[in-house]
Amino acid sequence: MNDQVAEVEIDVFELAERGEEVPHATKYRVRIDCERVTVDTPEPKGAALLAKVGKRPCAFELIAEFTHCEDRVIEPGETVDLRQRGLKGFLTAHKEIVTIFIGGPENPYRIERGDHTVAQILAKVDKTTDGYVLLEEKDGHPPLPVPPDMPVKICGCEMFYTQPQSGGSS
Repeated sequence: MNDQVAEVEIDVFELAERGEEVPHATKYRVRIDCERVTVDTPEPKGAALLAKVGKRPCAFELIAEFTHCEDRVIEPGETVDLRQRGLKGFLTAHKEIVTIFIGGPENPYRIERGDHTVAQILAKVDKTTDGYVLLEEKDGHPPLPVPPDMPVKICGCEMFYTQPQSGGSS
């Protein structure tokens, strides 16, 4: 095996298509969905690869595509060897069971992607619409109340907070 480091950017897909071994390099070009991205390590984590295409593990999964065997889901904290023979690139897919956060990023909850009621989301933290308001933080803006009679579209990664109802008796 050649341990010299190539000073050029290596295209992982092209080498996989030709059945060639991927050499050591300072940069690797990989395909994620239809995008070509550059990675500066031969062993990135799954979450880092998702971030290269603006996606987060709370809503998407990363799937490694191979020329010679079945595709494989890569977990966010899993290290991927870009020099692995036959690795063509990656696909992303919406997760059916996604992660939302209630009360801050340190409080993840799993829920099915799609429309949910405010009551269903509050139930994740043992609260009801009788005593609590659900607030949603969007795009870094302060959290705003979610109307209790409107469906809440869950795609993954949403940030919610709860607040006691005001004006009620205690």
